[in-house]
Amino acid sequence: MRRTTTVAVLLVAVAVGLALSGVFAGPPTEPADAAVDADSLVDVEGEYRLWPYTSRGTSAAGRTLAINVVVHADAEATRRAIERRSDADWEETDETEAATTADADQVRAIVERDWADARSSTRYSYVRGATGGIWLRETFELHDGSYLGVRDHLRAYESPDGAYTAIQAHEEYYDWFRLRHTVPGITEPRNRLEGELIRGAVDAEVSREYRGIDGGWSDGWLTVVELVSAVTLAAVGGTLRQSRTRRAAVDLARRSRREARRHARAAALGVLLALVVLAVRVGGVAVETLFPTLPPKAIAAPLYLVLAVGLPGLVAALARECDPAAAGLAVGAGLGAGFVADFAALGVAVPPALIVHRTALVAALAVVALGRAAADRTILAAGTVAWAVGLALPLADVI
Repeated sequence: MRRTTTVAVLLVAVAVGLALSGVFAGPPTEPADAAVDADSLVDVEGEYRLWPYTSRGTSAAGRTLAINVVVHADAEATRRAIERRSDADWEETDETEAATTADADQVRAIVERDWADARSSTRYSYVRGATGGIWLRETFELHDGSYLGVRDHLRAYESPDGAYTAIQAHEEYYDWFRLRHTVPGITEPRNRLEGELIRGAVDAEVSREYRGIDGGWSDGWLTVVELVSAVTLAAVGGTLRQSRTRRAAVDLARRSRREARRHARAAALGVLLALVVLAVRVGGVAVETLFPTLPPKAIAAPLYLVLAVGLPGLVAALARECDPAAAGLAVGAGLGAGFVADFAALGVAVPPALIVHRTALVAALAVVALGRAAADRTILAAGTVAWAVGLALPLADVI
């Protein structure tokens, strides 16, 4: 009776968690028939007014993130201002890379950040001149960091008359259960970019202008950069790397030592689950660094299977001879600690939807452990179904 109650509570936690994940997923998208509103255009420089957003297609219906930096220069001068520095180590990223986007000495064990050319999912922006509106594709893209870790991602759009280059800067990290990038925000990467221009040797004037930009995660402010000399920029050094000191604190073995001795197999299972979660992240970044020409999705696919199939496989293999209660607690604590350590290592703000979703996954795998340890096929099946649903929803873009 007690076990049945525990399972019921965990399954309710799974259901509530998955439901709330959808609630926290974010604001509603633009209506399908949305068009670019003239009132949303902003004056920047030159003959073309800017729609300060990016879009998945040539329609305002696909609006995504807000433009947050504008440089009063053409794309070539803008790119030189960002990437030309003496300590740069440039390399071309694979064209099949699909993205939505530190001091390396401090965080090399977790993520390694370095600016490089980016190829990603196409995003458009819009400008309107005297002869009408024009949808623009990215003029260039740069990213700083690791595809399978965390990085800053810049998309740049040059106005048709070359009077300015609009930049959408955002931070992103790879989420293993969504198999794509998650964007925690656009403010910090903008701040890092403008801060380096202010403090560096670049001959530029940097200011912020409040434009009341609404939506797309904008705070309403636009960073405006005036490049004084394109000749000076070609020789400018300096770095855009920012210290991202994040320490992953994993403290699993120190808790409840007496219980760990009594239930060594269950404790080992919990520790192993946490290590697998961390190993997937570190291993993915390591392989990406060692083999830069290998498409990131080719790296992510087998590692995703390690999580999706390997985690419940480990529970099924090791929980069979454990005490049911100890197995459930160990799996919950171990997997939960692994998720927390993974997020802490990335050092990014995690959306509430993903926190609730991971909690639901922890509860689902705990039910699997209870069913396996108790040799109860009904409980085991319920936990397996809950785990499968938890994996399917983010892949279907519900979460």
